[in-house]
Amino acid sequence: MSTRIRSLLWMTLSVVLLSFATERQAAAYADPGTGAFIYQSAYALFLGGAFYLRRFLDRVWRKRR
Repeated sequence: MSTRIRSLLWMTLSVVLLSFATERQAAAYADPGTGAFIYQSAYALFLGGAFYLRRFLDRVWRKRR
């Protein structure tokens, strides 16, 4: 690895570690329904992807026949 890439990686790592070392007041709030929304989105993404994959594979198999 070149010295320029190493120094860039070292600087990036230093900035990330320093950002975790500093204290700040947290002003974040997670609604109780946020987790359910994330699960619902992941489920919809999976089912939608499966649907389109099935349609794509069906088209491929039809062209082979």
